[in-house]
Amino acid sequence: MLLKKSLVVLCCLFSSTAVAERWFEAEVLIFKQRPAPYLQEDFSLKHEAIEDKNTLDLLTPLYTEQAMQACIDGDTRFQKRSFTDSLVNDNPRSGVCDASTDYVQSYDTLPVTPVAPALDTMEQPYLLAPEQLQFKTQFEQLDRKGLTPILHTGWRFEAKSKSRAPSMHLFAGELIKTRVFDVPRYSNPDFVSLLEPQPSLFNDPDESTSKWELEGLFKIHLRHYLFITADFDISQKLQSGDVESSRFSQFKRVISGEIHYFDHPRMGMIVQIRKFKH
Repeated sequence: MLLKKSLVVLCCLFSSTAVAERWFEAEVLIFKQRPAPYLQEDFSLKHEAIEDKNTLDLLTPLYTEQAMQACIDGDTRFQKRSFTDSLVNDNPRSGVCDASTDYVQSYDTLPVTPVAPALDTMEQPYLLAPEQLQFKTQFEQLDRKGLTPILHTGWRFEAKSKSRAPSMHLFAGELIKTRVFDVPRYSNPDFVSLLEPQPSLFNDPDESTSKWELEGLFKIHLRHYLFITADFDISQKLQSGDVESSRFSQFKRVISGEIHYFDHPRMGMIVQIRKFKH
């Protein structure tokens, strides 16, 4: 009886360990579609913000670290200088490279392929290095068709249930900025009030709202099969200066090792989920 109980305990331990070590790697290639002149889509619809209580952001720490190092090396794109300082100080190295700067917002356009270090661990999720990505053929096909990739990345992760799996925060492309202008209200139109300090007609040039060309959440969970839930906002600046956003939302059951295609009038996405060490 004791031997039987011991075998049951060992089997349970082995089973739980095997489940805990079911790791995969996901590779994602997102590209912009060609403009369709006769597109019958209504992009004026308003959508709720894309949110999830359980999110994972691997891109921001990487971009921040690389931009901060570039700032230290003298790259003026990432040096924090106010508009006033730029007028009175022409030294490009006068910017302060500290951790309080939002370095990611200093990019005009993000790299298509994030340059992460090559790792081979199974401790916590991490980005794949460029040499670990496998969509070389797909990338070349997009180039021949004249389609523009905006994000090609991948990551390794432990498979989890829908309630436990985090949503990966992905963003890419151009940082689309919309200037904010405040129109002052003059409550006292007499001559004396004209001598008093008045609010500026325009905000500081650094003050603006911005959004990435592509931003959203990408979730993979396991329940017998692998499932992908993808929600992205695709934004573009119109000739009028307004920013128009459309929503990409898809849910799909996938099989590991197969290449899957997701389509939208504004973007396309190629995805493959591969087993890692099992």
